[in-house]
Amino acid sequence: MDVSKLLMYIWGSIRFFLIIVNNLYCIPTHCLWLLTLWPLKWFSPEVYLTLEGFGFQWLLSMVSAWSYTAGYDIVEMGDDIQKIVNDKALMLINHQSTSDVPLIMAALDGRSRNIMWIMDRMFMKTNFGVVSWFHKDFFISSGKARREQSLTELTVHLSNVYMPCKRTWILLFPEGGFLRKRREISRKFALQNSLPILHHTTIPRVGAVQNVVATIGPQRARMMANGNGNLSPNWANDSLKWIIDLTIAYPDGKPLDILTIFMASAAPCNTIFHYRCYPISEVPTDNELLKQWVYDRYIEKDTLLAKYYETGKFPDHRRPGEFCRPRPVLHDGFRTVILHVLYITSTLFHWNLLTLLFSSIF
Repeated sequence: MDVSKLLMYIWGSIRFFLIIVNNLYCIPTHCLWLLTLWPLKWFSPEVYLTLEGFGFQWLLSMVSAWSYTAGYDIVEMGDDIQKIVNDKALMLINHQSTSDVPLIMAALDGRSRNIMWIMDRMFMKTNFGVVSWFHKDFFISSGKARREQSLTELTVHLSNVYMPCKRTWILLFPEGGFLRKRREISRKFALQNSLPILHHTTIPRVGAVQNVVATIGPQRARMMANGNGNLSPNWANDSLKWIIDLTIAYPDGKPLDILTIFMASAAPCNTIFHYRCYPISEVPTDNELLKQWVYDRYIEKDTLLAKYYETGKFPDHRRPGEFCRPRPVLHDGFRTVILHVLYITSTLFHWNLLTLLFSSIF
């Protein structure tokens, strides 16, 4: 083994250890504070949600630091999502690897504390699962056996959690799995249903999209109309306003993975996040038409990715014949340091407090 590889292995091992320690001094103290604040859910729910939201946002900052300290940066292209960060929106994301989630967290760092993930139930078993549970994200069950039950539970969750908690963006991977695992299933489905065979994305599952649009989309505005046919004055703020189509493109189509981010074992690179924002008024509400609309978005994603891997550029839908201009996502290193100090101090406080309590009891 040459010296450079040995140094890279040592540095990767140090990073891996530091990230494990980072989890240990962030997540437990976060959960302990939320348990302490739990009574506020009944006496002052808005205060609780605000404090929980800040804590959730700070943890996203911790995760985002894992990638950008390794040189894995995000470059945005397409529509400017900052303009709609406070609007209710459904984000459709292509899913390639375990690095997708931490990179999305890095892209959204500091932008919103009111997002809601729709993720596979197996995510509950990860280090961030308990944080997502406190944040009231939705865990969906995969497989045909529980699909209908999960969609019913999603409807209830949107009505009883998403709306009362004043969440804004819903983040969803409609493909239902990683590209490498879903590609062959997608190919067979495409052949059976006269759809194009996709290479860089897979045919999405549309049940959750249909459910979200039906529950909090334009129909919600119509349901809020009074007897005279006039809309409630707040209907626009309470209903879905956008569908954000996020296409993630890795260098040469080779995605990173979570272990690579932990150990910084690949060369620094830029991952492209291409956004296209559709006003909900442009999205069909009929289930069959909506299904085809979502299929069309993923067929379009596949074409965009093929073009990007060939040319290194994304066509700009706003300026035909031109390419998108890159917008690097910047991070505040000083803020990150302050948050580390805050979490370490909080962990020491809780450790001493619990030690004192156990010593007094036993």
